[in-house]
Amino acid sequence: MVPTFILCLVIGLTAGCASLTRETYVRPDVSTPKTWAGQSTPGQQNAGWPDQEWWKCFQSAELNHLIDTAQSNNYDLKAAVARVAEARAGARIAGAGLYPVLTAGAGAGQSKSGGTPSVGNFNVGPQVNYEIDIWGKNRFIADSADATLLSTVFAGDSVRITLTADVAATYFQLLSLNDRLNVAHKNLANAQSLMDLINLQRKVGKVSDLEVERQRTQVANTEATIPPVLQQIRVTQDALAVLLGKNPNEIDLQGGSLRMLPMPALIAGLPSDLLERRPDIRKAETDLIAASADIGAARAALYPQISLSGSGGLASTALSALFNPSSAFYSLSANLLGTLFDGGKLKGQVELSKARKEELIAIYHQSIVSAFQDVEDSLAGIEQLNEQEEALRRTVLHAREAYRLAEMSYRLGQTDFTTVLLAEETMISAEAAVDPILFGRFTALVNLYRALGGGWGDPTKTAQK
Repeated sequence: MVPTFILCLVIGLTAGCASLTRETYVRPDVSTPKTWAGQSTPGQQNAGWPDQEWWKCFQSAELNHLIDTAQSNNYDLKAAVARVAEARAGARIAGAGLYPVLTAGAGAGQSKSGGTPSVGNFNVGPQVNYEIDIWGKNRFIADSADATLLSTVFAGDSVRITLTADVAATYFQLLSLNDRLNVAHKNLANAQSLMDLINLQRKVGKVSDLEVERQRTQVANTEATIPPVLQQIRVTQDALAVLLGKNPNEIDLQGGSLRMLPMPALIAGLPSDLLERRPDIRKAETDLIAASADIGAARAALYPQISLSGSGGLASTALSALFNPSSAFYSLSANLLGTLFDGGKLKGQVELSKARKEELIAIYHQSIVSAFQDVEDSLAGIEQLNEQEEALRRTVLHAREAYRLAEMSYRLGQTDFTTVLLAEETMISAEAAVDPILFGRFTALVNLYRALGGGWGDPTKTAQK
């Protein structure tokens, strides 16, 4: 039996010894810009962060339904949720090392010595085993598992943000393709209308066969733009179905026009806010916290481990006397176990943990500068594409008017067919250029939501469920 004063001394030293192996975590210093290059409006930097359901600002009931479906059915997201459950169970297992292990059992047997008669042995009672965490090893292991759980939660948040952004971007692409298809059909109708006019004039000898064939070529070229758009629509629908956790061709969309959706305004906030909002940055930091705890656990493994075991209960040589008060017994023992030689394995584990921490520090810094780049690129895209779209819309207006005037002059015999053909080609080209730029603006806005961390909230609440 271990004397009481020894146990008290061991327990009293636990806190002090643990401090010898502790690896204190300090967040690495990060240099952050004061403002975004693409958004420098004074006094507005703290407004306009993405809402938790940011996609609703596009005011599309169909998009809302698609994202709800994706968040329920997407297989990548389901896998991420399962990984969180795994990490939560792992944290529970790791934390169990901080508590005693209590077992219970009963037994019976026979013993015989020399010429004496055999004697029955009966016993029943619990047994307790507990490793005194004098160097903090078990606490470090539990802390590492808790940080790993949070890291897994953050990784799941990243999957969710990426999923919602991908669904939105794919849906916008589908709407943009619908608009491109409508433009192609409109241009084909215009080309066919001019073709009809030329055929009438050919019958009365006002145009040559060359002019007829040139317009037929224009009609054929315009018609050839339609099948690739239809193919892209089919491919995009299939991609959207996969994001929703469905087989291709299993979704039925109303579709519509991207031009009918509002373009919401968004303020990007302060760059330093990304350190708290972006789940990939938070994941990188929690990985670093786990690595710090791993160093403490590796250091603690260098020192001897003390374990206590105790047992008690009832024991008797006669079953009838087993439950008498006189049959009660207890025992308490302590074991000291330390490694004398392991070929440098434990020291190597410490060095491995330190190197892993240095690697994660670099990953943490890289995740931050990459996040800054994502936001800056998205802001620049929104600004430049906005200006480009405005210029293209002016081009379309001028091209339409030029074509109208050229066709009217041609009907009146005041200009030749070449002028009409050039005006038609210019108009078709201008019409076709607008919708891809509009889609680029919506995509840049979705990418900005993604870069800002979407609608990510407090992950600790998720981890504790």
